[in-house]
Order: sequence, then C-alpha cells, then structure tokens
Amino acid sequence: MRYGNILFNSPFDPKKDKKLGPEHFKFIKPNDLIVLTTRPPLDDRKHGDKKHLDESYTHLEEQVFAEFRKYLAICARSHVQIAPAVGAKFEKADLIFYQHKSARLKSFKRLDEFRNKKTPEDSENAIGFFLRTPSIPVYGCGLLACFGMGGWETLIWNRIVRTRYSDWVRRPLFVVGQFDLKGLPENPPTLTFADKIKVEILLEHKITG
Repeated sequence: MRYGNILFNSPFDPKKDKKLGPEHFKFIKPNDLIVLTTRPPLDDRKHGDKKHLDESYTHLEEQVFAEFRKYLAICARSHVQIAPAVGAKFEKADLIFYQHKSARLKSFKRLDEFRNKKTPEDSENAIGFFLRTPSIPVYGCGLLACFGMGGWETLIWNRIVRTRYSDWVRRPLFVVGQFDLKGLPENPPTLTFADKIKVEILLEHKITG
C-alpha cells in the first residue's frame, strides 16, 4: 500500500462556500483506502454539544457517513449509539460521555434498556472505535477509521491499535474497545506510556459481504 494524498475536509460555510460534488473526487479509485483518525460528526449538528465538529457537506463526506450509519446509529461528542444490527445484544450499545475536562465514559446501557448505568465516580475509562470496511457507497474505495471521543483519547487509542492490533487493518471489522486512563503521566514527551494501558475489547463485529 502506498501513501496518496491528504484530503482537506474543511468546515462548510454556507455564506461563502459551494458544496463539493463527486466531480471533485474523481481521483479516488476503488483500490484506494481512506483513513480517518478523528470522530465523524454524524450527529453533532442535531445534538448541539458545546464541543463539536463541523461537517464539510462534500459528496465524499456524505458517502463516508452513509457507511458509518451501518454501525453507528448516533455519533456525537456526548452520545454514541451502536446500530441495532450490530449492537442488539451488546451491553454497552448506548454510551454517554463527559464533555468537560475529559471525554471519559459517563454512563451506558443496552439498546433494550430504559435507564443508563452510571460509571463509578473514580472511573477513568475511555472508549475507542475502529472501523475497517472494504468499500463505501459510490466510490467503492476502502475505509479505515480509528478514533476516541476526545483528542487525547483518540491519540492514545490510535497508538494502541497500531502497536497491539495492527492486523485489524487487513480485516473488515467494527470494534469497540475500552481502555483505562487512570494515572496518566503529566506532559509526557512520547506516547510510550500508552503501551502499559489496560485495554478490553468489548465488541468485535466481523463485516461480511
């Protein structure tokens, strides 16, 4: 696999920007792989969270989001819900996250439960998501996404995946992982501390077809 280009997914400004249609992405080929290392803002606009990401409203982004919808029914800074087809029997299918000071897990529940279960007050558990699909709609190229709910969590989760689960890159998978961030060093010069973080794979869904 050879590195191609960076795709600038700039926030859309309706007052001055024009939406980029499929003609702007003709260089993408079916054997290419798009790599996303930040949380996709599928529902940020609807949730209105204080910490949010803006959409670019490009045709390519729409197709990437369409692929994500197969696995994430809701994805915003404060709230993630796994799609029923994947998370119907999953213990932590509906997740609520802290928005101030950290992006740690605040509460969770199954899809068929009414009340959320709160995490212990001293909990420092974070959640990471990994998605590797063979193709996205229209473009037919592969998609690899690896992210947490905040910048620090995403950075650490990407390190964990790269060093411990590199084989995921070659297999169509949707994964939800939990990692304990209690006792992190202050202002670490490198990410090597992440190699000692305890990780639990909560869900590993093999993608077929």
